Amino acid sequence: MEMKNLICLIFVLTILACNNEPAQVNLDTTTSGEITVSCDESLKPIIEAEQMVFEELHPKAKIKMVYLSEFDAIQLMLKDSARLAIVTRELNQSELAVLREQKISKARYHKIGYDAIAFILHAENKDTSFSLAQIKGLLSGQISEWKQISEKSDLGKIQIVFDHPKSGAIRYLEDSVLQGSKIGKNCFALSSNPAVLEYLQENKNAIGIIGVSWISDLDDSQAKFFLNNIKVAEVEPVIMRVAGITNKPIQGNIALKQYPYWRNIKVVSREMRSGLGTGFASFMESEPGQKIMLKGGLVPQRSSIRTINLN
Repeated sequence: MEMKNLICLIFVLTILACNNEPAQVNLDTTTSGEITVSCDESLKPIIEAEQMVFEELHPKAKIKMVYLSEFDAIQLMLKDSARLAIVTRELNQSELAVLREQKISKARYHKIGYDAIAFILHAENKDTSFSLAQIKGLLSGQISEWKQISEKSDLGKIQIVFDHPKSGAIRYLEDSVLQGSKIGKNCFALSSNPAVLEYLQENKNAIGIIGVSWISDLDDSQAKFFLNNIKVAEVEPVIMRVAGITNKPIQGNIALKQYPYWRNIKVVSREMRSGLGTGFASFMESEPGQKIMLKGGLVPQRSSIRTINLN
């Protein structure tokens, strides 16, 4: 009798123990659960669209998106406060070392598409195209007056406006255009891409630098509003250069690398199993996710492209 009671007690305790396994109950899957994802704010319009469709397809999935500068988005992921970081570069050696200290041997990358850095101007500015040498001169501060661009210009001192002091655009242009040198004293930063677009509407002397995602979707009312109130500059291509030929940051030119300031869009994952982070990243790599990228005016990692003119 005592043995039978002991067996019953062990059985009950085993059942209770199984019912108190929070790690199993709360474990997210590729299509359910809740995670935080950090993202470069310059990519916000396209990633918002990706998130909306993913959550509609998977009602049990909840993604908390946090939009920050590129630097801060990566730092949030390194601190384990975000499962993924959606940015336009891979991690550097010091960042990878942080992951290794946390017993994560390597970062996982998902390539989802390409965007570009756009140079925007006041709607009344008549100087709407730049050579590669002029872009370098503008960023370094060697070109600081509009008359250095065109002797006929009636504008004054040039202001170069970025979206954030820790912007990925600053990092990209310092690396690729200035070969490691810092941007000039004529450059300053605001707090977001929309802030740059609004600043350009009121300041004729300014050149704004934003992620093209903010103005690439011509079906989006916000993008239409911005395009109706600013001009998008054309830039001399890196390859197949012909005197007087310049290109805008549109899908065809980005895909063919005819627009020089294009960037990879990458999802950096710290996830060591197939959880919700993997599910969301895989969705953006899939055909439905790539179609969202295409419709948004950017270049999918794998798909056909369309050419749309930005006026």
